[in-house]
Amino acid sequence: MKKFVSFLIAAVLCVSVFSLTGCAVQAPTEEENGGSLEGVEFTPKTGEMYAGTKEGKTAIKIAYATGYKDAWIRQAARAFLLDPIGKDYYFVLTGDSEITTGVSSKLESGRGLSDIYMILASPWYSYAANDKLASLDDLYEMQIPGEDGKVIDKIRGTWKTYGKTTNRGEEHFYSFPWNENVTGIVYNKTMFDKYGWKVPTTVTELKELCEQIVKDGEVPFVYPGNVGGGYWDFVGTNWWLQYSGIDKLNEFMGFASPEVYNPDIEPGLGKKNMLKTFSDLIVENRTKYTLRGSASKDHLKAQVSFAQREAAMIPDGVWIEKESGQVITDEIRMMRVPYVDGAKTDANGVINVNYSGQPDMSIVPKEADNVEGAKKFLAFMCRDDMLKQYTNLTGAPRPFDYDISECKTTPFVKSCLDIWASSVTWFENSTSKLWTANKLGKFQTTNPYTTLLANADTITASSWCSSEYTAVKNSWDDFVSSVGGI
Repeated sequence: MKKFVSFLIAAVLCVSVFSLTGCAVQAPTEEENGGSLEGVEFTPKTGEMYAGTKEGKTAIKIAYATGYKDAWIRQAARAFLLDPIGKDYYFVLTGDSEITTGVSSKLESGRGLSDIYMILASPWYSYAANDKLASLDDLYEMQIPGEDGKVIDKIRGTWKTYGKTTNRGEEHFYSFPWNENVTGIVYNKTMFDKYGWKVPTTVTELKELCEQIVKDGEVPFVYPGNVGGGYWDFVGTNWWLQYSGIDKLNEFMGFASPEVYNPDIEPGLGKKNMLKTFSDLIVENRTKYTLRGSASKDHLKAQVSFAQREAAMIPDGVWIEKESGQVITDEIRMMRVPYVDGAKTDANGVINVNYSGQPDMSIVPKEADNVEGAKKFLAFMCRDDMLKQYTNLTGAPRPFDYDISECKTTPFVKSCLDIWASSVTWFENSTSKLWTANKLGKFQTTNPYTTLLANADTITASSWCSSEYTAVKNSWDDFVSSVGGI
């Protein structure tokens, strides 16, 4: 998703007239920098940034995933250097589209380490268990520079505890929240306005909308079928959360017994109901509700089809606008995933949830040269002005309490942030050894969305869930034994 488009960008930048000259680094434009870099010196080739001089100062080296490009980190680094807190430091900034998968070998070798790695979904807890990460307990307890509160008091939701894991019998924080996502159904507002289509709030209304779109001679959905289950989980897990509730999803992720996969009781029942909803809406109507050829598209090709009005909707996330660049010229918006019948409610009505996908975080190597400087910068990025600047430049929220209404965003990003601000966000999170050892997952056997779409005549939601449950039960004792018990 984010990594692939960054690879394409890097490949374009590395085209050189003379093969022997290697990758020519172009001076970034002010737009690419997210604004002026006045007051600091920045060398794109080395990634070095400093105020005045770097002589006598200590480097903070940061390697970061590049899905949201580079402006956000350059502007955050500049602000830090121009603040009194940053007077003794300079930066070395390295954007790396493969850093999430490459960090493991870097930590293992211990050579050429960055002080901060900002990575996407990652088995960071295994790095901590192998004593490769610095404890971040004091970072969580730091006072935010220029503000009265502590870092931990500003963190939202599950992130308050997510970064904790055990190393040598002691529990500490080893990862730190970086980015949060909003997922669901992105729709072409230009098409909706043209035909007078109404944004649905329930699955029943979504089905009626799809029928109307077909009646008007258009196609409801395109999806990237050869990427991660076609991104349908950005809709499906939101439905599962609506059916079962966050507490039951957390119970599932505890993996206390194979019964969490039992499709006849919660939380497995909610999974089965979610897949039935997906089957009833999408699988059974795949020939008229989904664009022909979607099954073979990657995420970029699906976005092109969406941009060309070949379909009115696409399952996707807040990153689509940044990721697609100038491809999408129509107005687009994110709709809240329509409510299922029987969605969990409280005194205020249906409980709004947002499935953010797997989390993006920062880690600091134990053997990094500048652990303390790394922590100071991460705390600095928790300031209100830095959080708003991040959202302005990326279009994504960070999991902290700040007034996103003051952010200057596009109408699409605003639609995503409105969902985020009024929802409880959930992502996969487990301390179970069965999870951290990759013995168990949210979906255990095959990807259900892909499987159901490809085997519509032979596999149902119920039979898929039953097969998954049986497979887990049959292997349970071996799984538990392999991790030394639970």
